[in-house]
Amino acid sequence: MTLADELEEAEARVAELKRRAATATCAEIGHDWQCLGGRNCGCHDWSNCSVPVHECRRCGGCDYGDNTETAEIVRHCKEHYPEWHDPAIQLENFPS
Repeated sequence: MTLADELEEAEARVAELKRRAATATCAEIGHDWQCLGGRNCGCHDWSNCSVPVHECRRCGGCDYGDNTETAEIVRHCKEHYPEWHDPAIQLENFPS
């Protein structure tokens, strides 16, 4: 098989994959997330931290803020503001 034959075979394979991808489900190809906005980070009821919420352009599914960015934001918050995550501390102890 010549290099030209290999290239032609590879291009045919790519074309087939592109055709399949065009009609694939999100389970097959993955979601195409777009940011809808944000929600409370969930660290506590009075938190003003916001985490991103995404919606899939393909299927309309929503992650409701359950994503890697949220995990990183919550981890950062707990690391830098541990007192906010202590259930013994009351809301009135923090300025508004």
